[in-house]
Amino acid sequence: MDIEQIAENFPGKNIQLNSREGGRVLISPYGAHVLSWIPTGSDERLFLSPKTEFRAGVAIRGGVPVVFPQFAGFGNLPKHGFARISPWKMMQVTEDSALFWLSESDSTRLIWPHRFLAEYSIRLENGRLEMALSVKNTDQVPFTFTAALHTYLQVKSVAETDVLGLNGLIYRDSALGESEILDTSDRVSFTSEVDRIYLDTPSEIRLVEKDRELSIGSEGFPDTVIWNPGLEKCARLNDMEPDGFRQFVCVEAAVIGKPVQLLPGNSWRGKQVLTV
Repeated sequence: MDIEQIAENFPGKNIQLNSREGGRVLISPYGAHVLSWIPTGSDERLFLSPKTEFRAGVAIRGGVPVVFPQFAGFGNLPKHGFARISPWKMMQVTEDSALFWLSESDSTRLIWPHRFLAEYSIRLENGRLEMALSVKNTDQVPFTFTAALHTYLQVKSVAETDVLGLNGLIYRDSALGESEILDTSDRVSFTSEVDRIYLDTPSEIRLVEKDRELSIGSEGFPDTVIWNPGLEKCARLNDMEPDGFRQFVCVEAAVIGKPVQLLPGNSWRGKQVLTV
């Protein structure tokens, strides 16, 4: 699905950013969702499922969903919280950047009774995409949350793709009942389902394919999620083609292992930077 086809799903609503060198990003205010990133002189680097449903209340499968205030099912909220299925307010747009806000509403208070202000900025540069999420506690009581930028990176073949930079770290294996495992391999490869939460990860890791490479940097997000559903699980996903797992790897900047605890008036910020 190319950027023009994506734009047709939300006519008149999407925002396109352009770098001076020719890069492009497409964003939907629904979830402040980055749908497409085409770096200068390159092809599409984000995966978006052709079967995703573009309708209210349903998460978009692919791109960069914003996960807040709960990662996965680690809590009492709906899976991955409500930010990815909420309309964000567009605060500022320039040729190469956009700023969105999300705050509490009647619907969020029904499931998470806190006042907050989430700010999400997206900046496009030559060969570089920066996404930064900040959260401020505007309530009178503390609250706790987990968050992630659930980034679907498009690959030519998952069988010829590795993630480097996580050797020697502990990860929670969600495919094996949250068992904690020490990674002794020099790379993460994808021969079956991979669903791991790496804790206390370095500020930069790499996605390496047969003929190209992507740097994934982060600040403020101490953890990294690596996910690919594999053949069997992918076949059970209604919004994914049966062989869609072959075309992406999720590498997610996250804060999960130690949830963020915010006192009234305090703020937290995390950033992910993709560089070709």
